[in-house]
Amino acid sequence: MGLLRGVTGLVSGVLGTVTGLLSAVVRGVLALVLALLGTVLLLVGIVLCLTVLLLPLGIPVVVIALSFYSRAAKLLVPGSTRVEGLVRRAEDSVRGGGSRLRRRLHPG
Repeated sequence: MGLLRGVTGLVSGVLGTVTGLLSAVVRGVLALVLALLGTVLLLVGIVLCLTVLLLPLGIPVVVIALSFYSRAAKLLVPGSTRVEGLVRRAEDSVRGGGSRLRRRLHPG
C-alpha cells in the first residue's frame, strides 16, 4: 500500500510538471502571436497617422496595437491572466479526480 502511494505521488508530480511546462509554452506562443499582430497593427497605424486625412483612423489602430502588446506581456507573467486561472482550475479538477479514484479503489 505504501508503494502504491509513492508511485501515485510520483506520477502526479510528473504530470504536474508536464502540465506546468505545457501551459508555459502555450502562454509563450500566444504572447508571441499577440506581439506580432501588435507590431503589424502598429505599422499600419503609423502609416495611417502619416496621412493627414486618415489620422482619426490611425490613432485608434495604434491604441489597439499597444493593448495587444500589454496583453502579450500579461500572458508572460504567471498568475496574472484568466488563462492561468483556467489552467489552475483544470489542474485542480484532474487532481481531484485522482483522489476520488484513489478513494474508490482503497476505501477506508
